[in-house]
Parts: sequence; C-alpha cells; structure tokens
Amino acid sequence: MSRGYVRAVALVHLLGVAATPRSPRGGSPADLARQALTGALDDAGLTAAEVDGVAIAATDRSFASGAEAVLGPTRRGYNCRCGLGPVALDSAWKAVSAGVSDVVVCLGFDRGPGTALVDDRRWLEAQAAAAREFLQHSGAEERHLAQVAAKNRRHGAEAPGAPLAAVGVEEILASETLLWPLRRLMVAPPAHGAAAIVLAGAAPGARRGPKAPVVRASVMLDASSNGGAESSRAARLAYFSAGVGPEDIDLAEVEDPTPVEEIAAYEALEFAPEGAAAELVESGFTALGGVLPVNASGGALCQGFSRGAGGIRQLVELSLQLRGRAGRRQVPGARVGLSLSGGPATPGGPTGLTIVST
Repeated sequence: MSRGYVRAVALVHLLGVAATPRSPRGGSPADLARQALTGALDDAGLTAAEVDGVAIAATDRSFASGAEAVLGPTRRGYNCRCGLGPVALDSAWKAVSAGVSDVVVCLGFDRGPGTALVDDRRWLEAQAAAAREFLQHSGAEERHLAQVAAKNRRHGAEAPGAPLAAVGVEEILASETLLWPLRRLMVAPPAHGAAAIVLAGAAPGARRGPKAPVVRASVMLDASSNGGAESSRAARLAYFSAGVGPEDIDLAEVEDPTPVEEIAAYEALEFAPEGAAAELVESGFTALGGVLPVNASGGALCQGFSRGAGGIRQLVELSLQLRGRAGRRQVPGARVGLSLSGGPATPGGPTGLTIVST
C-alpha cells in the first residue's frame, strides 16, 4: 500500500545548495561530503552550529563521517540515514515543516564507476520492456527516445565541467543496441559525486528574504507495482498541496536513467494528454527555449545516474534556476519548479516528487 503525504504546517525555505562535479575520478567520499556541505552552508549564509538536523543518503560510512566532521559535535534533534536521495529529502522536509528542526541539511553521495546500468541485465530488461510498452500504447517511436537523450546531453553540455559532451540524434541511433529499443547512448553512465541542500523554517529563512525559494510540497510514495500510476498520484497530491497545477510549472527535473522515464513522465505529470508525449518532443516544448524545459541540468543521461545524490541534485538545479543563477541553462522567468525521482517506467521503487517556487 502506498503511504500518503504530510502537508506542510510551516514554510520550508530552500536556503542553500551545492553540488560537486561528477567524475569517476572524483575526490574521496569524505572530501566530497565536506565540499558539498560547506558549499551549501556558505550559500545559505549559515554556520554548522546553526544546524539542528541532518539527513544523509549514502551507504559509504566515510561520507557520513566527512559530513559529521563539518557539522561538529552540535546536538541535533533530527537525524536520518538512508541510501536514497529522495527519501532523505522528504524526511528533511517533513522535519522542518512539522517544526521538529529549524535547520536541516540534506546531502547524498554516489561512488563511481561501480556497476554501470548497461551491465545490470535485470534492470535493463525492465527498462526495455517499459520502453516497448510505452512506444506501443503512445505511438511514439525509437527516434523520440533518441531526441530526448540528445536534448539532455545538449542541456548538460551547457553546465560548467559537464562530464559528457553533446551528441546528436543520429549518433545515438547509431550506437549499439542493448535491448530494443534501448541503445548504449540512451543509458545514463554511473556518477561519482555529492550534493547538499539546506532547508530551514521561517526564522532562518527570513534572512534570505524573497530570494529564497520555498519547498511548497514533498510527496513520497512507497514501492508499487505500477510506476506510472504512482507518479500520477504523487503529482496530484503535490499539485493539491502546493496549490498549483501542471500549467503553472515552469521547469522540471525528472529522473532519466533512460529517456523512456522522462517521456513517460510527461503524461504522468499531466504535461501532455495520454498519447501526446511524442508531440512535446517533436515541438521542442521540453527543451531549453521551449514552454516547459525538462532536465535543463542534463539529467542523469548527461550528468550520470545517482541513487544517493540524484534527487537532492535536482533541488540544487531548481534552486539555481529560481534564483536566476543557472548561467547558459537559465530558464527565463522561472518561478515554479518540479522534481521527480523514481520514474513512471520503473515499478518497484519509491516515488518522490517535490515542488519549489519563489
């Protein structure tokens, strides 16, 4: 059975964000924890002594030790340890919104290269089956998957220190077929890096004034046998809680280990009617310069797939966009952003959805 959601009883401000570059040869877990956490606290204008809650998504003990070294021996009223970024993020949001903590840092980490997704046969078979099913019922074609992958690689190439270069649709379609319709350049590489955010209640949030985005809703649903239905349900709950609709979303960050996760999310999030997702791809609706850019960061297809830092890194991108600090990736006039982790094409894992606004 799916778990419900907790509606905010207080505003939750997204005060500070930071992320390390993604590289298989990045620094040690402890160094990456210090880099991400120090960067997020500096961005928030807060000190470690002001943090009274922490949520860490990482299976590496040295990463947690690195974070604790930055935070010091300060007594905290809230602690969370898990392996998934969206779970840590939702728990941190709930701690602040319920008044358990005033300032909570949420950080995640993934060690690369590890086991590449292309070598995980069971996962790849599930993704390929989901892709075939989506193409069959939606009328989309293999080329639309390649267009999504090319879009995200193009977006990500605009970010400083992008780990992968832009590639074109034809190059993607010419790459090795893994399991039809998925090709090698349609599968995200592994990631090595960390991301951190600082969530705070009204008093600390007032320091940043109107420039601090607010997390309007956070929804976490348990594992389900129907990923698409869970994504749709999470979206409806989040839209209701935040007081917005799909027409109000200016940009979205969607987990995309393969492009079918993103293109299926267009319908699950009600960005497109059922069967019309391919039209959004063809029209450029979800590209930078379009009506509703999706994965302006480049997503996992460019930046690398991350179970620990991924959902948190999505909030980093949304914060930069809403504060007008995304550089060449900037979405003009962005005011409301959405992040989705645990896509509609992969059943069996938790679905996390967050809405942030100015």
